[in-house]
Amino acid sequence: MKQERLEKAGLSPNEAKCYLALLKIGSASANEVSRKSGVHRVSVYDALRGLAEKGLVSQITKANKLLFEAGNPEKIIDIIKAKEEQLNEAKKIVPELLLDFKTAKQKQEIHSFKGIAGVKTILKEMLNSKTEILDFGAEYKIKEFLPYDYPKWDKERVLKKIKMRIVANIKIKPTTIPLTTIKYVPSEFNSSVSTYIFDGKVALIMWVENPMGILVEHRAVYDSYRNYFKYLWKTASF
Repeated sequence: MKQERLEKAGLSPNEAKCYLALLKIGSASANEVSRKSGVHRVSVYDALRGLAEKGLVSQITKANKLLFEAGNPEKIIDIIKAKEEQLNEAKKIVPELLLDFKTAKQKQEIHSFKGIAGVKTILKEMLNSKTEILDFGAEYKIKEFLPYDYPKWDKERVLKKIKMRIVANIKIKPTTIPLTTIKYVPSEFNSSVSTYIFDGKVALIMWVENPMGILVEHRAVYDSYRNYFKYLWKTASF
């Protein structure tokens, strides 16, 4: 337990073993530290050197013999504080890395997904939408392919107060979905592709044997699909 805690404070396993050994035996030669700690003689000098650099070991000479003594354990507090300062300094790079991440993400405008797991990834992205979700096409398919996941997804959408507008096939009329307005088009407008327009993105989910999805993050594409939805919305009826 003591060794594990010393390691968490920043000591290597061998340094922790040697320091604990020195605390018990007082002044000791490298060979004695090796025997008491179980650290091999080849490695004990590196461990003692590391402890000396941390201020946890001092050297004395008695009768022309080099001995080592454990330093005050309170020094460990200084080591922990220094480690915390280093971690806090390291945290400062996170905003810069996030900026690089977002810039790189903007460059990659098309993301493709395969299988049910990929479809779930797209649906999860939609739950982060800051705008309403516009939806048309393949009304039956999502419930068919995701009979258990879709109700959970829709419940979370409602909890997050994300509204939807859907242009659906009249075959599913009447349908009531919370926070959702639905208009209908004639039954001949069938599709096996669901289109979702939201938050500057367009998601296309193809409900085939092994479903596929495409997520497009491009303002011009988003505006085009949104305009197309507006047209559908005007021509559809309640």
